[in-house]
Amino acid sequence: MASTSSHPNPSHPNPSHRSIAWCLLALLPLATAVGFDAAGTRPRPLASDNQPPPGLAFDQYLVNLGPVPAQAEHRAYFAFTNTGPKPITVTALRPSCGCLNPTLRKATWEPGERAVFSLKVLATREPPGPKEYTCRVEYNDGADREVLLRLKVDLPEQKLVVSPKALIIYQNTPDPVTRPITLTRHMAGRINVLEVSTTSPLAQAVIGREQVDPQGLRTAQVLVTVGAVPPGKHQLFVNIATDDPEYPEVRVPILVMGPPLPRSANTSPGPGADNRR
Repeated sequence: MASTSSHPNPSHPNPSHRSIAWCLLALLPLATAVGFDAAGTRPRPLASDNQPPPGLAFDQYLVNLGPVPAQAEHRAYFAFTNTGPKPITVTALRPSCGCLNPTLRKATWEPGERAVFSLKVLATREPPGPKEYTCRVEYNDGADREVLLRLKVDLPEQKLVVSPKALIIYQNTPDPVTRPITLTRHMAGRINVLEVSTTSPLAQAVIGREQVDPQGLRTAQVLVTVGAVPPGKHQLFVNIATDDPEYPEVRVPILVMGPPLPRSANTSPGPGADNRR
């Protein structure tokens, strides 16, 4: 009789070994998931920031005026509060367009103080249609900060055309330079200038003669004269009062380019010097 061997046949795996292998395969997804979870990104606590929040808080950061009537200017108002523990000083107002005239009645605001910021659009300088403007308010509340305000408006076809929309005068000599500003009223005939003035003694304005343009429209005229001016750039406005109820006052910006600054003024000062002009 042949004896039965006690050694397992390698061609027939032991059932117990197969059970262990299947168990390991079944546990593989769980082990993989645990491994990824251990190596994956975990929520971390936010880094502590000792910097206080901004002190200047506006009630709204966007004003939408929508469609507006045809008139010389339109205003948007932005109410704000100093919510911080320190005084706030507004250091600069930077409008996105020369047709904007931002106004603040003072520069420094105490804690808890409320005020209104005015942003005026000089509509006679702008073509009709929907517009979006911005004004960047830079301030200091113990740290240098800035906030962006937005204004939307849908401007109609203007009945009054001002030309040029802005006046640039180059004045490098002591001899006076005179430039005209014309106002043409469409759809209603004529417009009369009642009074003119400037916001700077560097320029004088007088009422000119009424004229008729090539299209047969009557135009009013204002003459602006600039004499000798200090070196550098000078910004001002001409205020024109009219008899038109829709355009009682028209403001035209003027940029006067004086002689170049002296070479010493263009030279960079030494360390610690004040560079402000």
